[in-house]
Amino acid sequence: MPASIFSAKELACLVMNSQGVDQNLIAPADHFELATMQLEAADERRERRQLEVGSLSSTSQAIHCPQEEEDDGRPTPPWRSFILKVFCSVSMFLLLTLLLELFAKEKVTHLSRHVMSCIGLPGLFLFVFLADGVPQPFTYVPLIFMAVKASVPKPVVFGVCAAASYCAALCGYLIGSKMRSLPCGDSLYLRLVNWQPWVPDLMERRGAQGVAMAALMPIPLALATWTAGSFRVSVPQFLLAGMFRFPKILVFVLLSGPSPDVAITHEHVLWG
Repeated sequence: MPASIFSAKELACLVMNSQGVDQNLIAPADHFELATMQLEAADERRERRQLEVGSLSSTSQAIHCPQEEEDDGRPTPPWRSFILKVFCSVSMFLLLTLLLELFAKEKVTHLSRHVMSCIGLPGLFLFVFLADGVPQPFTYVPLIFMAVKASVPKPVVFGVCAAASYCAALCGYLIGSKMRSLPCGDSLYLRLVNWQPWVPDLMERRGAQGVAMAALMPIPLALATWTAGSFRVSVPQFLLAGMFRFPKILVFVLLSGPSPDVAITHEHVLWG
């Protein structure tokens, strides 16, 4: 037998060693394939989570979309607060008028005639003009009441107050149109915006309609007219919108109760 021929025992050992080498070569391949499968599974899980998150976000956007269309971040007038304020103002005015008529009618009449004899209709015009022409929180409703109680005819009271308010609206528009060019114009405009942030947006979107709406609201008229002037609202339309303060004046003139029975006999009560 040649020397190169191995014995059966040696051949068995060689076969076993070769199988071990093959197993050692196969093991890394198995590990690589396993790792690849794990990475693919992780990628699939990640993609699944992204799809779930995307579907949830799209659902939430679909739910909130109508709200975004209704509320686009712009300031809006506090309608509920305005309605409550109007209701409380009218109710308090009627209550005070009734109480004064019942318990202090003569004193109120005497005081009203004394005040009107001092200021007259020119004074009433001036007070209403300043109240509606300058941004301030005070009202001229007590003067309307006192003028009626001083036996000034209600049509006269309404005419004087309406004319003064309309002139104040025109002056407010002129002031607003020149306000930005003044040295302190920007700071003054910012103060107006901070007072009622929704007014500039209303003037920008609605123009003269915004002026008419603001004139009916329980806010200083000067806020609307000054802002309308700064936005250069159409003048012909503004001339019409400025009259929308008249209904408010008319309501308080009519609610001021009946005039005293004694008619006015002195001219100084009317003209001061």
